[in-house]
Order: sequence, then C-alpha cells, then structure tokens
Amino acid sequence: MHVVWASATLLSFLLSLQAAQAQTGLQLTLPAKVNAIAGEDVVIPATYTTSRQLNLIEWIKRDSVDQKATQVYTYNPLLGNSKSYGQFAGRARIEDQASLRIMRAASGDAGRYFLKIMTDDLVTEEAITELVVLVPPEVKVGPPGPLVVTSGKSVTLKCTVFNGRPNNISSLWWEKDNMPVEHLRLDGMKYSGGTMKMPSLVVRFVDRMDAGRYTCAVRHPASSRPIKASLTLKVQYPPSVTRISESLIATADDVLTLECIADGYPLPNVTWTRDGVRLPCKPQNLPHNLRACSQVFDMLRMNDTGSYKCSATNGIGDGDTKALFVTVRPPTKGLDMFTIAIATGVLVGCLWLGLCLVLLGCYIRKRQHEKERNKFAFYYNLIGRGEGAIEDKTAATASTTDGPKPPDKPKMSPLNTGIGTLRKNKKGQDRRFARVLYPYSPTDENELQLDIDDVIEVLEGENGGWCLGYLKGRIGLFPSNYAVFLPTTEAKKAVAAQLTNIEGKGKLSI
Repeated sequence: MHVVWASATLLSFLLSLQAAQAQTGLQLTLPAKVNAIAGEDVVIPATYTTSRQLNLIEWIKRDSVDQKATQVYTYNPLLGNSKSYGQFAGRARIEDQASLRIMRAASGDAGRYFLKIMTDDLVTEEAITELVVLVPPEVKVGPPGPLVVTSGKSVTLKCTVFNGRPNNISSLWWEKDNMPVEHLRLDGMKYSGGTMKMPSLVVRFVDRMDAGRYTCAVRHPASSRPIKASLTLKVQYPPSVTRISESLIATADDVLTLECIADGYPLPNVTWTRDGVRLPCKPQNLPHNLRACSQVFDMLRMNDTGSYKCSATNGIGDGDTKALFVTVRPPTKGLDMFTIAIATGVLVGCLWLGLCLVLLGCYIRKRQHEKERNKFAFYYNLIGRGEGAIEDKTAATASTTDGPKPPDKPKMSPLNTGIGTLRKNKKGQDRRFARVLYPYSPTDENELQLDIDDVIEVLEGENGGWCLGYLKGRIGLFPSNYAVFLPTTEAKKAVAAQLTNIEGKGKLSI
C-alpha cells in the first residue's frame, strides 16, 4: 500500500510540475538517471530556459529508503551567495546554468536529487533525477599466502567477490604469472574451475612448474580496469644434483676445487664425502632454488686419490647423490710440457726479433751507402750544362795545355746520378794526397784549377780517372793523370810545406 501511495504521490507531483512549467514558461531539463563511480567526480547536468530573473537555485537530496530530505547546495544569483551543506560541504558546486558537480562521490551520495528554481515573481519550479553510485567490489583469494604444497598433490585456490554495487560482475578469470590460466589448459586435466560459475581454481598433481603467483581477476561496471587479488603458490619437491665436477687426474701439490650444485625446495643441504667421511665445504645460495658447495684442496697429496660423492637432501623424497673419482699423480720431475712450450715460444720470438733487426740493419746500411754515393753527384751534373758541351770544352782545353789528355768523365744516367767510377776511401784509412804535375784550367764549374806542385787532398777516386779533391778551400773534380799520388810520409811533408808557403804569402801581403 505504501509503495502504491508513494507512486501516486510522485505521479501527481510530476503532473503538477509540468502544469506549473507550462504556466510560467520556465523549462527545466534534467536526466532521469545518472551513474557515478565511487571515488570519482560526477556531474548531474541541468539546464533551464526562462525570460525571468532567477532568485534562487537549490539542490535537495532525498534518500531512497527513509525519504529523508537533505539540503545539498543553494545559490542566490542576485547576491552571488552559494553554500554546500552537511556531507556535501566542500564537495558540491554549481556549474554552467544549474548543473551540480559532486567531487569524490561516495556510496552514501546515491539517491534522488531535486532541483528547485525560484524566479523574481516567487514562482518555484522543480525537477527530479536519480543518482546511482557504482562501487567497485572487493576481491579476496585464499588460503592466505604464501601457500606451500608438496609436489604430486592437488590444491584449491578460492576467489570471493563482495561489497560491490551493483552486486553482479561481468566476468571472472584466473591468471598464473600474468598469463590467463585458460591459455594453460592443455589437456583439461591440470586445471578446473576459475570461472563465474565456479570461482575457485583447482590445480591437480602440482609439480615444481606450477609454482608461481596466481591472480583472480573480475570485471565490474564501477571500474574500467580489472579488479585483482593474488596469492603465491610454492611447491616443495625433492632435490637433485644438477651439476658436478668431472673425474680427473691431478698432480700432487696442485690446487683443486670440486664443485657441486643442487636444486630443490626447500633449499637442499649439500655435502661432500669420501669413503663415508664428511668433508668440509663452502655452501653458497644461488637464484632459482639452487645451492652450491665447493670442496677446495689447497695442496693435493698422494693420499687424496679416491672416490668423492656429492649428496643433496631437503626432507622431501630420498635426496640425490652423484660421484666422481680423483687420481693424484706424483709431481713431474724436470720441465713439464707447459714450461717447454713457454720456453719454445720465447726462443722463437727472440729469433724472429733478431732476424728483423738484421734486416733492418742491412736496409739502413744500404740507404747510407746510397746516400754517400750520391753525396757528390752534383759535381758531375750541373744544371744547364749538357754532356756534349763538356766534352767539347775538355777537348779544346786539352789541346792548348802542355799536359796529357784528361780521361773521360763518367756519364750520368737519369736513374743514377752518383759517381760510378769513384770508390770511397775505406773507413779508418789515412788521408790521401796528390801533387800536381801539370797545370790544368777547369772546363766546368765543378772542376779545380791546378797549378804545378799544388797538393790536393783526395776525397774520392783512384789513379786512372777523375777524382774528387779539396784544394785552396774548394771541392771539385780533377784529372788523376795530371797529378801523382803521394806516399803517406811524403804527403805529410808536402802538406806542411804548402801550409808554410801559404802563411809566408799571407805575411808578405800584410
């Protein structure tokens, strides 16, 4: 009866409201229903059209259960005054014409909202809408994690969804390490459930590969993203020795390390034994449920020969054991192969370096020899003088002098401008001198002027050709048949006499 009476009252109110709007010409536009998400802002859009001056805009909320009216917000356009009330204080305000913005909507904000507008003729118009606040549900998984189960058994993971508004959800699924379990259902025997009809997920015959993070995810109209809750599943499995050093032959006094790595959960206890006697080792925890243990021999002895076993146990199953055999031989007398190899390598390297140095020395000597051969080449090949002109001058001068005919000068080829007929004095040999027998007038700029009894220091060349000499402060060529080479003792006297003569002439000139 109360429901029928309330419906009739609301219908009569709406009819009277439409009649009043038709009489005053004030039209309010308000949606019949507005959805909001808890924790987010919501706007109830409201517009009006009127030619009259507005005196008051007021929003009132009425609860759906007890019909209790609560003032939400008032605004006086003439005075510019506005105020929010009660649970809406600081959270409600007017936007645009008469729209109501509620910040951080809560579940208690749900209900019917009345908009009242009063004009300057004190006529009041009203409109009504309903605000529905959608509340995301809470998701809980169990049993409380981390959940530990022994391999080979089955486990049930529960998923509970509650406190959502509305209470229904659109979908539910499970994930393992961020991958949907639906993609892991290979043969249909491993997983069952994990849907909206059966939220709990059953994992059968669990093994070490089933360990990981399991997540229950649901979709709800109150959230644009899936709502999730997770738990961690750990699987206990027996240990196994995954890696061990190989059997080997070592030498006494060597350093030896035997390594053993085992896998298992809980982490296994790894030990080394020899003939049933436990040996000390250094355990080390590694990622992914691995543990290592190293047996170190700082100095091997002959009696260290034997069988060594690595065992791993963790209380699950019988554990695992692997063995190896170490043979210790006596120290090698004399040089071993490694030392011989190093010595051979050093010797070969030294020989190669010596060969490179010899080749480099030969190359440098060759370059120096070529440089010394070409040192005085310009005396034979002055720029601007042709060979034919030199021969003509030599012939003409030879015919006018009283001395013998000078020998032919060596001809220069474009590839070798050195003095091919001259031989350089050997290193360490005494200085050589020659006395001029006949006067000689130079026919070229690179030749010396010779007077009888002049003493020339022979720089290069021998009797029978052209020689390079030093005379009176000049270096040049001279024909060897115009002079006679002096023995060492006679040459020293001749040089001394020539120096005395030069000094005497110098005093007379002074």
